[in-house]
Amino acid sequence: MAQQTSKRGVVDFNFSSPAVDFTKTVNTAGLKGQSALVTGGANGIGAGFATALAEAGAYVTIVDLHSDGEKYAKELASKGLHVQFIQADVRSWDAQLQAFKSAIEFHPTHSLDIVVTAAGLVGNSMDQWIKHNPTDSNADPHPPTTDVIDVNLTGSFYSIHLAVHYFARTIDAATSAESKQIVLVASLAGYAALPLLADYNGSKFGVRGMMKALRARPELLGEGKKRVRTNLIAPTYIRTKMIANHLGKLAEAGIPVGEVEDCVDGFLRVVTDEGVHGRAIAIAPNKGGSDMKDDLKHYDAGKGLKELIEGRLFGG
Repeated sequence: MAQQTSKRGVVDFNFSSPAVDFTKTVNTAGLKGQSALVTGGANGIGAGFATALAEAGAYVTIVDLHSDGEKYAKELASKGLHVQFIQADVRSWDAQLQAFKSAIEFHPTHSLDIVVTAAGLVGNSMDQWIKHNPTDSNADPHPPTTDVIDVNLTGSFYSIHLAVHYFARTIDAATSAESKQIVLVASLAGYAALPLLADYNGSKFGVRGMMKALRARPELLGEGKKRVRTNLIAPTYIRTKMIANHLGKLAEAGIPVGEVEDCVDGFLRVVTDEGVHGRAIAIAPNKGGSDMKDDLKHYDAGKGLKELIEGRLFGG
């Protein structure tokens, strides 16, 4: 995917494959025997991804701060699937480092092939900045929490760094993988910002920016080596524990909610297709996934977002 120059002389830095074909049949056979690490895999979207990988025959390491991931991993393992749980806070470099090492040890040939960054937190409304500040006019403001940015953005950055490092270290390990993969989980809020959620929007726009940086060099591990395929999943509101307290308000506002299964379908389309690289998949209710067209040809997802908003999010 070399750099090209358009007829107008403008350098095209897309470095991405053509848009994902959603009419294509998904074949998960190639995932069997691969080694995958999924952050935020104890519940919600991350659990959906981890389960899909395990059911396809991959060796899956679930990384999550919540201890209920242990029970979930054991349930999957009881079905004969290759799954382990590592409790770790993605905000901690050392914790992630140990999780990555455990994932490599868990695989029969000590490989690492797929890294999925699904750990995430919801944002804090800027209204809270006023409500929680001192009423004394002479007092200094309290520092804001950075948890959302630390988990969603810094945690993903750590995961990417470790993924590239261990992809290079395990490049010659025997595995069925034709390429190494990073699948970043962002949000449609990384394209159409949500009101007042500065930390959440900023973190998701940031994850999108990291995808664009990564996709520019699929030969990151060296010429003639396995490529690093990078893709992004951008869900809208999905029925998970994260938004459970907001479902009533969303229903009142007439805002449809998607299902984890919709996310899994889009995820499998990018993770199983060696021809897909540098694409962003939007997950919206009712009709599942669609390609965001996040490239220069389509005005940096401008066309894709317009079609999505008019045709599916609000157009039925």
